[in-house]
Amino acid sequence: MRFRVSAVEAALVVQFEPSGMEYELAAGDHLVVEWPPVPDGEIAGDVEYAPGMVTIAERGSGHSRAWNS
Repeated sequence: MRFRVSAVEAALVVQFEPSGMEYELAAGDHLVVEWPPVPDGEIAGDVEYAPGMVTIAERGSGHSRAWNS
């Protein structure tokens, strides 16, 4: 599964869990995130939003891939 996280009007901190890595996106920038495939019916991960921050938590192996713009 791939999805995009965008900082549209203001900077945005993107945090990856369980690794704890953080990246700051400038306004107008984005990341593309990929979670590995999971068996049918299972949830790949969670995305939590707070003002100025997004936390992306992958369940299972904790291995997400991400590309910046």
